[in-house]
Amino acid sequence: MDTSEYLDAVMENAALFVEAARRAGLDTPVPTCPKWNVGGLATHQGRVFRWASALVATGSQEFIHPKTLEEIGEGEDPLLWVVTGAEDLLRVLEGANPDALVWNWFVGGPAPAQFWFRRMAHESVVHRADAEAAAGLESHVEPAELAADGIDEFLHFLPVRTKDEGFKTPSGSYHFHTTDVEGEWLVNFHAQGVSVRREHAKADVAVRGPASALELFLYNRRGPDGLEVFGDEAKAAAWTEKVRF
Repeated sequence: MDTSEYLDAVMENAALFVEAARRAGLDTPVPTCPKWNVGGLATHQGRVFRWASALVATGSQEFIHPKTLEEIGEGEDPLLWVVTGAEDLLRVLEGANPDALVWNWFVGGPAPAQFWFRRMAHESVVHRADAEAAAGLESHVEPAELAADGIDEFLHFLPVRTKDEGFKTPSGSYHFHTTDVEGEWLVNFHAQGVSVRREHAKADVAVRGPASALELFLYNRRGPDGLEVFGDEAKAAAWTEKVRF
């Protein structure tokens, strides 16, 4: 996807986030993020927008701790905090060179700023789904190409995330396949960690379906309903139990 599509995704999903959050109410628990209510989710989203803005705007080659940045003011509306954070982020990204080197957590150092265009698009998608879950709404990721791109990003984060002390690694191999747009991935958990390849191959379990449903399933933002599961269904359940971002 190109940078303009990522910017559109940030803008559209931030607006949908606010709409769903207002419908839910700030004190409503977020079922997909049990530690937060809607107000806490909004505060997090606004903080992440500002963090990405600071990294890209300054061209930082090193990590900037989010706690060193502006925090939401006492009594400030968390949803306004999201709106202004999204506006600032879009302004920064629109003026940025996607090829400029900026720190990111995936490589632990400087890499093309394109990372943050993509990351903020999918960050916005997933937390919009969280806000919709709190409001009792069903989520869909559109267009399908955005959802497939989100799957690709998510799966390629796994080798980094499995190094986290609290990560509960599943076992065996998984094949994920989108049915409405092109996309196939083989994920193999093994003694040395995890490997991810874009290919069609036999695995212990295969999960296939529309890109939107598959992305939200992988992120644990929905169950397997409407997805086809072939092979070891216990491994599909293990994904839900263990792979939580």
